[in-house]
Amino acid sequence: MKATISIDKFVMEYKDVPLGAYYGLIRDAAMNGFQMKETVYWGEYCYELHIRKEKKAYLHVFYKNFRETKGHLHTLRLETRPEHYLHFYELLEPIRKVASRIYFVGCDVAYDVRTSLEHVVVIPMHGKRKMTHEGTTRYFGLPCQRKTNGYCRIYDKKLELWEKQKIMLDHELSRIEIVYKPDKKILLTDVSGHPPEQNKQYFAAVVPDWSELPKRRAEQIRNLRDGVDMYDRRIRKAVKETLAARYHVDFNQLAREQWESLVEVPCAVLLGAA
Repeated sequence: MKATISIDKFVMEYKDVPLGAYYGLIRDAAMNGFQMKETVYWGEYCYELHIRKEKKAYLHVFYKNFRETKGHLHTLRLETRPEHYLHFYELLEPIRKVASRIYFVGCDVAYDVRTSLEHVVVIPMHGKRKMTHEGTTRYFGLPCQRKTNGYCRIYDKKLELWEKQKIMLDHELSRIEIVYKPDKKILLTDVSGHPPEQNKQYFAAVVPDWSELPKRRAEQIRNLRDGVDMYDRRIRKAVKETLAARYHVDFNQLAREQWESLVEVPCAVLLGAA
């Protein structure tokens, strides 16, 4: 079954931004009538600003990391959905002009399949990743690891759309969402050449018809799917071999095919080419 790929949250940083530019962003947001909520000296950054443009778009702004104790030029980090950056172009263009560098920090990569959650199998490539559950949602990673590379959430996207937005789809939809956060930050001008390679973290498959599998193997796959039994390396390898030929979801191939177009809009806005 063919999966589709998209980007959810897209995080980037401006380097060497003066405090005056941050205050200028607040002023411009107020003049445009955007809703704002600011928090000072709480969390990883000294200043946190949350901006909303009616119900259309949001922007999270973080300024001056606590580790930046010297000088008057600091990091300004942004986080929102890729398409939302376009709504805030006029706010961000002055920041771009004063920043010394612009980096890609990370994003949430979403892989969607039109099937119910019971058919979606995600197996970690390393046994150290433990599965937890909240309702029907499966997680690899603790809540405190939400923004770390490889954090994974597998959930019923159709249900989420209904519960949060009252959107009712006429088909099933499941999502595998994995955080992509490179070890080293990438210049935003170069990010299109650095697609995620998430096959090294997880093996994923979609099994549309469980009756096609031998009974014993199907039971093992369900146990791995639900985290009931992660088995030893030998059995996990055999399970992957069974699934690879017909059911494998190739994260790397999907990313290679679509990555450049996925990052095109946020990069154009943030680099001043929108």
